[in-house]
Amino acid sequence: MIVIINGPCGIGKTSVAWELNARFDRAVMLDGDYIGAVHPFEIYDEARVAYLFETIHHLIAFHIERGGYHDFVINYVFETPEQSAALRHLLSDLDDVTYAYRLVASDDVIEARIRKREQESDADLRPARSPRHLKRYRELVAIQEEAARRGDVGFPIDTTGRTAEEVADAIWDDIHEAVEVVPYDPAWPARFEAERARIAAALGDLALEIHHIGSTAIPGLDAKPIIDTMVAVRRLDDAVACIAPLQALGYVFVDYPQNVDRRFFRKGKPRTHHLHIVEAGSQSLIEHLAFRDALRADADLRREYQALKHNLRTKYKHDRAAFSESKSAFVQKVLAQWRSRG
Repeated sequence: MIVIINGPCGIGKTSVAWELNARFDRAVMLDGDYIGAVHPFEIYDEARVAYLFETIHHLIAFHIERGGYHDFVINYVFETPEQSAALRHLLSDLDDVTYAYRLVASDDVIEARIRKREQESDADLRPARSPRHLKRYRELVAIQEEAARRGDVGFPIDTTGRTAEEVADAIWDDIHEAVEVVPYDPAWPARFEAERARIAAALGDLALEIHHIGSTAIPGLDAKPIIDTMVAVRRLDDAVACIAPLQALGYVFVDYPQNVDRRFFRKGKPRTHHLHIVEAGSQSLIEHLAFRDALRADADLRREYQALKHNLRTKYKHDRAAFSESKSAFVQKVLAQWRSRG
């Protein structure tokens, strides 16, 4: 597993990364600021950033091969979603489970942290730099907030009023959020319709189709109590224009490297909604609707799928990635049957 910690200077990324690192049985913490401390240093140099990311890739590969490590925590300041995506895509050949978080806090909290850190430093060795750090902090907050409206710079974690240990706990709990499979709730279709109306109003002409998918869309089937929605747009690139309107509804865009044919959003803590954006007429849209309709029409398939999910929930209660991946064979079997029917 790879966990990336983003956030502006002064927010406590390094302290949180160390705390989070200690929660794994064996893990490596990689501090991007130190790994990338080259001279001369140009803060906006894309070549330097690319070099840093390649260095991180080499280090992780070395730790996996020579040290047998499999869990890594990386902390760094990502100013754009393109930077964050570039690192995650680069590392995807080493591990397909990657999480990214962005630490946030109120201005007064960060200012107090920066001033306290300066007061505790040795003035002879490290002259006070609070004004410069405060200016840079405010610049980075504005940059990252703007970036989050057009891409993924990390799932936001509010650090206000929390110690580094408590922030690490919040991240750890999110990564290991329990998988719950509950009896079918007849209210789920109405919940979807209410959400569908909000999404349609927010996205306007961007949304060509809005569908209820997943297990909550299949009457009588036990499911995770999460409403799954699939939105079809003209081109997948149109998903970028959907990020800000969906944020206003409480959704957060999560850019998983493996999602090449769709864009994923989550809402709620614990999560209550998932939303997937796909291209109209795409194979992803066709297959999600086909799987839903096949289970709606076949009671035997519903019973088989329900038993599988309960078994996997017992096995992978705190590993959502493994829970989802372990359903793939069943999904492919259902789709193969659907294709054979012409």
